[in-house]
Amino acid sequence: MDASLTEKIEECLEFLYKCEKEGKNIVRMSEVSKALEMSPSSTTSLLRKMADMELVLYESYKGVRLTEKGRKIAKNVVRKHRLSERLLTDLLGMDWAEVHEHACRLEHAISDKLADIIEEKLGYPETCPHGHPISGDDPPVPDVPLSEVEPPAEVEVTRIMDESPAFLRRLSSIGILPGSVISVEDRAPLGGALLVRVLDTDIAIGKDVAPKIRVRLLRGGHRHRHRHRWGWK
Repeated sequence: MDASLTEKIEECLEFLYKCEKEGKNIVRMSEVSKALEMSPSSTTSLLRKMADMELVLYESYKGVRLTEKGRKIAKNVVRKHRLSERLLTDLLGMDWAEVHEHACRLEHAISDKLADIIEEKLGYPETCPHGHPISGDDPPVPDVPLSEVEPPAEVEVTRIMDESPAFLRRLSSIGILPGSVISVEDRAPLGGALLVRVLDTDIAIGKDVAPKIRVRLLRGGHRHRHRHRWGWK
């Protein structure tokens, strides 16, 4: 790690990169402050320092966005994070629900050379345990939130967007993991819960959960009029 890149700078770059991937190119200072758990004054000082380093473009009353230099470093931090998660699950046998926080600490201590060695020893994995590309790029095959899939359809789970332990344990307990194939059977009215079939079991996926599960369509997925199995009209 470059000695001038403190953990807070790397965390900030990683957060801004995540926001960018979610379609938010300009991020408000208040959002950065909350994400980094820093006071507004400390956040302002950090962003000004990062602007001086040409890592971000920062305007006091508008927000902050990555420069190309900052984006390149952010992607490298993301790569180290996801390789760390793979290391913890594949070699050390940790539960996928527990590795995110550990990887948040490891990513700052891994040099570029060590990251290359870890990647080689792991057999050049394409994704982290939660389905995100190791490279930090978008998935090679476009995916969509499960909430946007119209039944009837068959989908494959690609990524999980919430890496909190409780959420991941909840999903794994019902058989929803990257690579799982799900049949989307029915939908409640007004964009409500989805009825899906996982491992021959019908499960209701709430509207708070479905957007956090990214999938790719295998079959169907378009609006289709049929009898609602739950009796909804």
